[in-house]
Amino acid sequence: MADISDYLQLYVGEALKQYTNEVALSLENNIKAQLYEGHGYDTGNLRRNIRVDTRTYKDHSIITGYYDEGNADYGEYVLRGVRGKAKVDPIDFLGDGLEKTLENYR
Repeated sequence: MADISDYLQLYVGEALKQYTNEVALSLENNIKAQLYEGHGYDTGNLRRNIRVDTRTYKDHSIITGYYDEGNADYGEYVLRGVRGKAKVDPIDFLGDGLEKTLENYR
């Protein structure tokens, strides 16, 4: 016969996975919201290449938001504020998206 802690661990594990997926989706949407459709100098696909990766362990999760450098290597220039030869205001789409997500969970 299983101990009650075994059942609780299963419940907590499933709840953690569900909550992690919810936060990850929110993070992805909030990062994308910092960019306009077609954002990017060369191909216009920076917004489409925002990714969020999750790893769930026993009692914690790691959520990582990033852009796919293989398809949108110019994301670095958006972050630094370089548009061709012009210097413009940087757009910290990763940091601003994270801040917006954290506001929703405080």
